[in-house]
Amino acid sequence: MIKADWYYDRMKLIKRFAREIEVEEVAVCIPLEYKSACLIYELSRYTNVIAAKLDEQSTKEDAVSWLKDRGIEVVRKRDAVNAEYFLDCAAVLSRVAVRQGRKELKVVELTKTGEDYLKTLKAKLKAISLDSSTLKGIGENTYGTAYGLLDALMRLNIFLPEKRIKVIGFGRVGKGCARLLKSLGCKVSIWDRSVQRLIEAIYEGFEVSDELNADIIVTCTGSAKCIGVDEIAKIPEGCILINLGAEVEIEPAGKVVKDYGGVKEYSLKGKRYYLVSEGYAANLALGNGTPIEVMDRTFSAAILALNYLKKEDFTGIRPLPAHIESSIILDAK
Repeated sequence: MIKADWYYDRMKLIKRFAREIEVEEVAVCIPLEYKSACLIYELSRYTNVIAAKLDEQSTKEDAVSWLKDRGIEVVRKRDAVNAEYFLDCAAVLSRVAVRQGRKELKVVELTKTGEDYLKTLKAKLKAISLDSSTLKGIGENTYGTAYGLLDALMRLNIFLPEKRIKVIGFGRVGKGCARLLKSLGCKVSIWDRSVQRLIEAIYEGFEVSDELNADIIVTCTGSAKCIGVDEIAKIPEGCILINLGAEVEIEPAGKVVKDYGGVKEYSLKGKRYYLVSEGYAANLALGNGTPIEVMDRTFSAAILALNYLKKEDFTGIRPLPAHIESSIILDAK
């Protein structure tokens, strides 16, 4: 097992930008893996940080222990909601805060799913959406997340070339996953509800089909339960189901006949299939997530976005300002 120090020693940008943090307190509720632990620790050197688990599936206990060794305790979400500023994922902490009576939120939100949730909350918002940016929305989602999928698939220790892989959802994440899998020699086909995205897939050289005849099915839709009993009834014997979306996109059907740890074998009407990480995002639950350099940029943008929240007077949800992206990409060299 590679120690968290490997990640920390390579996250050069957060070490530069954390020194510039201007908010006095921030609650961080994002997948608690090694890179986010490095962010939390580095921020804690310059401001008060309250670290909360997003959920159990994405939490690496070694990362929690690494933080504890440095004097940082990870708390429950309900114990973090009184912080003035949030760094949130999928608006999880924001939703808990509103349920507990918060009327005003100052949030840097990492995901499109979270941005959409924020718009539904009955609270006064002052928020920055990182997912709207090229740096995060395209850079991380398209070019970074695919490596998290590869990490998860490699842990299954199966030979990928020649495997028939269906990618459901040809948005930013799906495009990156499909391109990487194709480059490995996989036989990749695409399905998406959007005709425009299907046209894009065709012009990128992918087969498009709504059939589920594949060795591996990867969901990248951002929609909960896009695979359920009706879809599972159509998959072939021995198919592996794996989710790369922000929601739990696969709802298992049938009964568990074997638990391999990280993978469960199900049986539905005599047909076997395999579900990775119980339908949770496998790049986080099984793998180590997006590569270090990519998250170093995203987290640095989050730090500068927190400063923007403090300095600027506005309401609503704003995209990540262009000058922040420039600072990360150009000024940091």
